Amino acid sequence: MSTAEIIEKLIKKFYAASKSSITTTEEMDERVLNDALQVYKKFKRAKTAVSQPNIWRTIMKNRITKLATVAAIILIAALGITLLEKSTTPAWAIEDTAKVLEEFNAIYIDCKAAPSLKALEEGLDKEIVAVLGKILEENGTIPVEFWARANQERTRSGNIRVEAAVGIVGFANETNTYIYDPNSSIVYVQEGCHIMISPWPSADYLLKLQEYTEDWQVMYGKDAATGRDYAFITCTIADQAQSMWVEIDLETKLPARIKIWHNIHREGTPAYDIQRIVYFEELPDKLFEFEIPEGATVIEK
Repeated sequence: MSTAEIIEKLIKKFYAASKSSITTTEEMDERVLNDALQVYKKFKRAKTAVSQPNIWRTIMKNRITKLATVAAIILIAALGITLLEKSTTPAWAIEDTAKVLEEFNAIYIDCKAAPSLKALEEGLDKEIVAVLGKILEENGTIPVEFWARANQERTRSGNIRVEAAVGIVGFANETNTYIYDPNSSIVYVQEGCHIMISPWPSADYLLKLQEYTEDWQVMYGKDAATGRDYAFITCTIADQAQSMWVEIDLETKLPARIKIWHNIHREGTPAYDIQRIVYFEELPDKLFEFEIPEGATVIEK
């Protein structure tokens, strides 16, 4: 029996009772009202159960929406993010981070690196690329630590020190780049600065990134590791075939983690998976000094 038939039967029952000269009482009124309310509740539940799948099917008919939804779910699940409701979203403005970044001139980065050979060839000599390419082929992603400080213009790093878990170390300044391979006891020296953080995370770094990139999106949620409120930024640099994921700690207002892909879809292993960033006002000169090990072979380019 349909909902409409049930309601009709209830009404007829009520009028039939009235025609039989049965006097209505408060008890009967209450009973009829309760019956009507029960029918109404059943009707609402049935309507909700029917309408929700229909709405979902309508949304998922759009192929683009479907793909975007799946991609978002995979990314959020993989990173262990708990998104916040709009009503509880913390206030954050990109200018807040710009202001705080102005206070720092040096940085430490702990990351996993898997850069493409094409990216390495853009700055390093082919002999150095051959050594690094072989290491990447044998090890895949390599844990790497960076210490760097900004150049005078704060456009990129002026001094940098790199230590890879496989033993390779690198140093660069405005004059020369040094890469030491302890396995072969060879020091490669290349004129100019060829290892760098560019652009430098200066006050206007995110502002320029937002202006320069495409599909800039910001989500808010809880960081899985700390439970703190975070802003999660995704963007694409189409002309450089790169895409990024940036996590902002809303308590410090600073970037906490960054992923950079050498493709525009944030697919596969990131070229740089920056898992920890520490900011400093300054770092000592001694940290960036490099002495060629005794007995090492020096190859200059």
